[in-house]
Amino acid sequence: MLRQLAVSGALFVGALIPAGVQQREATLQRIEIPAAPFDLLIAAPMPAGVIFDLAEAPDALLLNLAGRELALGFEHADAMLRTLELVRTPVCSFGGQGRTAITIYTVPKPE
Repeated sequence: MLRQLAVSGALFVGALIPAGVQQREATLQRIEIPAAPFDLLIAAPMPAGVIFDLAEAPDALLLNLAGRELALGFEHADAMLRTLELVRTPVCSFGGQGRTAITIYTVPKPE
């Protein structure tokens, strides 16, 4: 069941992406906020990271982040689904079009 859900999710995400789009590999960094009930998760381009080209690998397990300029690549579908739970709705996204693209998410504190 989990495998079918993961494959369906990967196909759904892949269908939302135009075929000629290229994204830079992103890195996620969790920032703890001591007095808040949440942490910040910042997605920024990885220095010397990979450029994902869906024309070359249309069936790749990629998770596009807000702005469609950053993406996370995964080896396994279950890891992609766990990350998808964290990055559903961005708080803020800026940059891109020649500037460094950065996206900020709020995530629950780990237990």
